[in-house]
Amino acid sequence: MNPVLAAILVGAVLTILVIVLLVRISLGKAKQHPLEPSSTKQPRKSLLPPKDEVLSGGLQHMALADLLQFLAQGGHTGTLQLTSGRRSGTIRLVQGLVVHSEFRRQFDLDALFELLSLEIGDFRFQFEPQPTEPVRGREVVDILMLWLEAKEESK
Repeated sequence: MNPVLAAILVGAVLTILVIVLLVRISLGKAKQHPLEPSSTKQPRKSLLPPKDEVLSGGLQHMALADLLQFLAQGGHTGTLQLTSGRRSGTIRLVQGLVVHSEFRRQFDLDALFELLSLEIGDFRFQFEPQPTEPVRGREVVDILMLWLEAKEESK
């Protein structure tokens, strides 16, 4: 076979293959690469822990301010229970926002400021499912800034 004729024939076959491939892609009939995500595959499992899991530890190892920032950055929902001796308190977070706090017959910011001042005690965070509706609460960063201001003023 003539080399020029062979080159023309190969070029024509390649052109036809490219056209067929482009038509299939435009019609959505092209085969999907096995490593690409597919809409028919199962959705990814949530990276959040199951609701029966807890995060627990001691305030001497992780300050409450650090723990609250960790939970807020993750957008976690649940109830944080704190105990220090015979005293106990709770902080409720929804999507990383503080929506309620209670400690020694005090509520909200007063309770939070007292809890943030604890240096010794234990904590236990019970993870809960995320709500579907929007919530109202306070940002942890704002709470920490107010607490630091109050600490400075009391000196």
